[in-house]
Amino acid sequence: MKFIKKLMIAVILTSIILLNFISCQSETKKENSGDTPGENISEPEETAESAEIIKDNVPEFDFGGETFSMLIPEQTWATAHMLREEINGDIINDAQYLLKTKIEERFNLILKETVTADIWSTSYISKLITSGDGTYSVFFPLDLYVVQYAQKKQIYNWNELIYIDLTKPYWDASMNKSLTINGKTYFAFGAYDLSYYDLTHVLVFNKEMIQNYGLETPYELVTGGKWTLDKFREMAKKTTLDVNGDGIMDKEDSYGMISVPKQIPPCFWIAAGELSVSKDADDYPYFNIPGNDRFFNLMDKIYEMMWDDNIWCRNTEGGNFWSESSNMFASNRALFAAQTFYYLNEFRAIDTNFGIIPYPKFTENQTQYYSRVEGGCKIAIVPVTNPSPEKAGAVLEAMACESYKTVIPQYYEIALKRKNSRDEESEKMLDFIFSTRVYDLGDTWWCNELRDGIFAKMFMKNDRAVVSKMESFAPKMSGFIEKTIAGFEN
Repeated sequence: MKFIKKLMIAVILTSIILLNFISCQSETKKENSGDTPGENISEPEETAESAEIIKDNVPEFDFGGETFSMLIPEQTWATAHMLREEINGDIINDAQYLLKTKIEERFNLILKETVTADIWSTSYISKLITSGDGTYSVFFPLDLYVVQYAQKKQIYNWNELIYIDLTKPYWDASMNKSLTINGKTYFAFGAYDLSYYDLTHVLVFNKEMIQNYGLETPYELVTGGKWTLDKFREMAKKTTLDVNGDGIMDKEDSYGMISVPKQIPPCFWIAAGELSVSKDADDYPYFNIPGNDRFFNLMDKIYEMMWDDNIWCRNTEGGNFWSESSNMFASNRALFAAQTFYYLNEFRAIDTNFGIIPYPKFTENQTQYYSRVEGGCKIAIVPVTNPSPEKAGAVLEAMACESYKTVIPQYYEIALKRKNSRDEESEKMLDFIFSTRVYDLGDTWWCNELRDGIFAKMFMKNDRAVVSKMESFAPKMSGFIEKTIAGFEN
């Protein structure tokens, strides 16, 4: 059996190396084509090729065959698993199987994932911790609730996990800097999990409508730094039409934008460089909306575009993906569609040609594009019931490093670029979007209170009293933040 297992691993490794080689050859051809990105496009610091030489600094451990158990949430809006028990020919599945077997052989342990549907509060995990149940070495709760474990003193500060090195590229520095308070870290995003990749937001545009309406090429607007909110609005208005002439705008007509309502405000405010919760010079979070005229001006524009210009096909869908999106896009009745990387899979079956771009800047004076990562990711915490936190740190560090070299290249180069994008320009946009991701705490940690609790409801009702609402909510929001700070400090 060991021989067969090693043979299977060798086959997977060979396939990955071959796919990466093909990818590198493709990238070389593109680099030699003379198609140079504009000044507003920056290449990501790490590439699939450079990932091969990355190593962790974890020493050799022998766990003596013990089981390292992880509790993970049941997710239908992102890639659910980090590990797989067998190969099945799917690229991501097989890479995750390889990750599991390599870590198991390296440390002489058994990696075990247990999935729970009890994910919408802290009660289940907290109950296990307070009862002293040591079944699980690591928990992966949803990020919406993760700060509460720090407040309850139920988890280790990652400074105590001696083998974790958050300076390594397999820990997402651009994301993880949002998760600290006064430099303290209790959780972090690592390359072993795909959910925070999946929940990156993009705009998909309809190429046929761009051509039919004689509109400017979105790729050129992005690379030239001219992809702005005004340009988005101008293009979207031209494609918003009462197609059947019945005087009623409904899903049978043509629109500039399709999206579920709760995603519209945060996608645009983050793209504009605004954060609902920001950090001060000492790394303490604060409520960034009250008194923020730029934020309020942006919100006014969003309401005007979506409601007054009617560019958004109105719906009251509360989920993450509107069921009508694929049909409307495929029949050329939607110019732009809001998507996450995960839900790009919904467009794979349609024949309509599409491209992928980031959300627009507020104005041309804004020097950088930004791409939102939504709350709903899973994230690792090490409970105080774990008697060997150094072992948890070693396994998490090794998993992040190995996944960075085996799983992420397949997810990124193959599953995303080759399956979900349909041209070289989209592939460049994907590189760019990944390097400009932003994690807003008001859209993640306090999503239930702020984004879904207030903004989603207001936007769905066309309630524009944002200034007064934020002023009245400020004391409550500041209380949430102060409680979190106290949890981290103590």
